[in-house]
This record gives sequence, C-alpha cells and structure tokens, in this order.
Amino acid sequence: MVATEQPPRRGWRVGSHPVFWVCGTHVLLGLLFFDPKPFIGGDNFWYMILGESLRSGNGYRDLWLPTAPHHVHYPPVYPLLLAVTGWLFNSVVAFKMLSLACTTAAVGFTYALARRRTGDTRLSLAAALLVAVAPAIVEYSHWELSEAPFLLLVTISLYAFVRDPESHDLSVFAFGSAAALAAYLTRSAGSALLFAIVVGLALRKRWTRLGWFAGVSALIVLGWWLYVRSTAAEGVTYTTYGQEFFYRDPYRPELGHVTLSELVRRVVENLKVYLLSAWPQTIGGRDLDRGAAAAVGLLLGGGVLGGALRSVRKPGVPEFFFFGYIGLILLWPQAWSDQRFVLPLVPLAAVYLVEAIAWALPLDRERAPSGRLGLAHGVVGACVAFALFANVRIVRSSLGCTRAVLGGQPYACYPSAFADFVKASKWIADHAESAAVVISRKPQILYWYGRRRGDLYPFTNDADSLVRFLDARKARYVVVDNLYGTTWHYLVPAIQSHANRFRPVHQEGNPPTYVLEYLGGAR
Repeated sequence: MVATEQPPRRGWRVGSHPVFWVCGTHVLLGLLFFDPKPFIGGDNFWYMILGESLRSGNGYRDLWLPTAPHHVHYPPVYPLLLAVTGWLFNSVVAFKMLSLACTTAAVGFTYALARRRTGDTRLSLAAALLVAVAPAIVEYSHWELSEAPFLLLVTISLYAFVRDPESHDLSVFAFGSAAALAAYLTRSAGSALLFAIVVGLALRKRWTRLGWFAGVSALIVLGWWLYVRSTAAEGVTYTTYGQEFFYRDPYRPELGHVTLSELVRRVVENLKVYLLSAWPQTIGGRDLDRGAAAAVGLLLGGGVLGGALRSVRKPGVPEFFFFGYIGLILLWPQAWSDQRFVLPLVPLAAVYLVEAIAWALPLDRERAPSGRLGLAHGVVGACVAFALFANVRIVRSSLGCTRAVLGGQPYACYPSAFADFVKASKWIADHAESAAVVISRKPQILYWYGRRRGDLYPFTNDADSLVRFLDARKARYVVVDNLYGTTWHYLVPAIQSHANRFRPVHQEGNPPTYVLEYLGGAR
C-alpha cells in the first residue's frame, strides 16, 4: 500500500469530479460495443428463466424441466435482480443495461478503493480508467450474466474493508459484510471473499466482528446447502459445481475423478492459461496473438504481483482475497478456464499495478526527478492506451453487428449453428404440442425460444441407457445440434444405435440441425 493518510475532504458536486468522466468513458464504450442479442453461452438463458419464475410467482424453479423442480445450481441473487428488472422493463436489453450499470459502478468503486489505499488522485484515476477501458470489462458490461453484479459486489466489499481495516465503524463493516455475503449468493466463488474477511478479522483480532460475520456467514452457507440437499430428491438431473469440481472433465464424466497428482498438473496448466492467455486478453483483447499475450501477461502480471507482494507485509482482506481467489480458479477444471473468472480480480489488479508503478517510479515531484516522473506517467498511460486500443480494433465490426440486428437481422453475427438451433426451437414452438418434452444439449435456450419443456441428454456412452432416459422423460422430440461436441459424442451414437426409434421431422441450415421425433417410450 502506497499511503494510508487521507487528505481532507472537499465538497464537489456530481459530475465535477474526474471519476465521473472515467465512469462516463466506460458507459460510452459499453454503448459503442452494446450487443442487443442474447449471449450464446446458455447460462444467461438459465438465469433469465429463473428470473421469470420468480417474477411470475412460481418460486425459484427450473421452468424448462418437465417437472419444474426447485433450482439448486446457481445462488439466487442475480436471478432476483433479473426478476426486479423484469417487473420494471421485461426485455433482454434491460437485463443488459443492468450489467452495464454494475460494471460502471464497479469502476467508481475501483477509484474509491485505490484512493483509500494510495491517497493519490492521479493513481486512483489511472486504476479506475484501466478498469473502465479493459476489453473484458467492456465486453461483459452487455452480457446478461452474473459476472457484472459479482464484480461490483466484490469491489464494494473490498472498498469497505480498506476504508475501515480495523472494522471500528459498524456501518462500514455491515456494508462490506453484506456485499460479501451477497457476492457469495451471486456466485459460489464468493466463498473466497468470505474466507478473506474471516482471516483478515482474525489477524487484526477483531473477535466480536469476527464472531458476528462468521455466524451470519455460517447461517447463509448452511442455509443454501440445506436448501440444495432438501430439493435433491425432486428429480434434478444436472450436477452441482461441487460434484463437477472433482471430475477430470465436467463434460466427460465417464473419465472419472481427478487424482492428487492430476490436481497438481491442473494447477500448473491453469496457471499457464490464466497468466499467458486469459489475463493478458482481459486487458489486451481476445484477438491478442499468442506471443504478444505471453509477453503482456508476464509484464503486467509481474507488475501486479509486485504490488500484491509489497502489500503482503501488512496484509488485509484484499490480499487474502487476491491470493485465495487465484488459488480457487487454479484448482477448477481446465474445461472452465476462461477470462470471465479473472474479472473479479481486475479492479484489485489495477490498484496493485499502479501501486507498483508508484513505488518503482515515484509520482511525487519532490521525490522524483522530472525524467522519472514523466516515465511513470508514460507507463501508466501506456497501460491504459494498450487496453483502449484493443477496443478500437474491433469497434467497426461491433457497430456493424449492432446495426444489422437493429435493422431486422436478429441472427446477425451469431454462429450459424447457434442461429439454426434457435430457428429449430421456434419451429418446435409453432408445430409441437404444448406438453411435448424435447431433449437437447441446451434445453434452457430451447425453452426460451420454443416454450417447450425438456431436459439435457445424459453424458453417457451407453446408448441403451440414453434411450431409457428418453423413455423415462417421455420425450417427444430430440434436437441434434452442431454447436457442442457432446451431442456428437453421446447423443448421435445412441440415435444411430436405435435408428428405428427416431424420425426426422425438420432441419435447419447446412450442416443441418435436426429435429427428430422420438417414436419409442410412453405417450
């Protein structure tokens, strides 16, 4: 930490402080790159259906499953936010604007966090600006996913515990604790933040505060666990994150569970992915080539690590979260490794980076010769310019896609296989009976566009077992997509082994996405 003393506060009106211009820059970039189409991953449709379930008074249920059981996969905070947003403005665009609001607020809290740590306005603005223009933050500002609110809640909590590290102020402590608990109930990875706060309070011997926080946290964690356990008998077919964590590959469960030596190799491989790819692309854009990404990852990663290690001398909640969260994502299955898991670290990484630059190249004119002062400004400016240029490289194509969608081409810039899956879902909406059960790789997407309930086919190489699953679900249709390798690894072989049970009724695109009528099982 560069400084802990705070200058006297001065009154300023909204819009007059430079941080508002930094936030405005992020909003401008968010609107320039705004994509009105839904994200294609699938989790977003799951979230939106959960929000729909809450909003319609059905409770926290998976409406897309045939029995509409209680949901146990995702914690409820983000679906609750979608439900509230949907009550006001029920549209995908409104859900996207919620994400933009969250990332914009996270930029503001990054400034506040850096200001509390450094006491320097210029350093704090530089950290906030780096977050504001980081391509990954800009990208996720328009996706209807939980990453944006999770980023905001984590940054709020870190700010609160930096503002009052000794937790003397009850209101600040409650504010930071509430944000941390909400983060946990947004994404399970928030457990790293709960751990950091417990360790930070224990290290500072704030036993009363620790007792309150640990007690409330235990109630919430235990409550969610009991809820998941109590609803496990409702016929839910998907696994929890805790179960998937120990698979060698969550998408190939037949490969079995990871061994201790494989877990060590997983950590090493994930470290390579995050340091040499995911992290540099978070700042430099997804189109950064491999060599440049490796160089940027090592350079910026070294700066961030340097700032973090300097803070370890007097560690607090941010340091415990930083290293604890890194440890968590390094242990996750490699199939999940992606830059979206880096996002919660970006504000803190930006703060550590400017702190490291300030330490190596002092920004104080009384301490630094003019040459070193200019070099320090240049280094900070180069980091921001590098991130900003990554956005500039793709702005034309992004605007072109948005114009095409707004001009009446709803599938513009979608992969053709995804567009074909959506079209097949809409065909099912128009031609299948309302009670028809449809089996597919992404039943949430199919329910969103086709309004027919269904399920995910099991990941098994046993063709007979898969067909028995179709019978048990009383399946009426099966969709064979070209989006996911699991469809061709598990579903297609089963269909080929029991070809007399299936009849093609519709196809979309080339190569085709097929809708097959299932002729076996009960009706």
